[in-house]
Amino acid sequence: MDLSKIKIGFSPLSGDLYIFRRGKDPNLALDKREAQRDVIEAVIRYMMHDAPKGASQVFHLGNKSYELTVKPVDRAKEPENQ
Repeated sequence: MDLSKIKIGFSPLSGDLYIFRRGKDPNLALDKREAQRDVIEAVIRYMMHDAPKGASQVFHLGNKSYELTVKPVDRAKEPENQ
């Protein structure tokens, strides 16, 4: 399988993250599945590795930069309905 045809994308219409496989047409997904939990979990594990109290990292995408911060929360202190 050619992994270069496997992509992660965001649909502004549904608000979901997807893993999808492209064909010859780069605008057409041959197969796709919702992957928000998988993507967010991977980012959290990456950010929290060797950082039990949390971590921040700056990411550069094109000519813009973004700071992402991840920290554990006490489940007992979480607001209800989340």
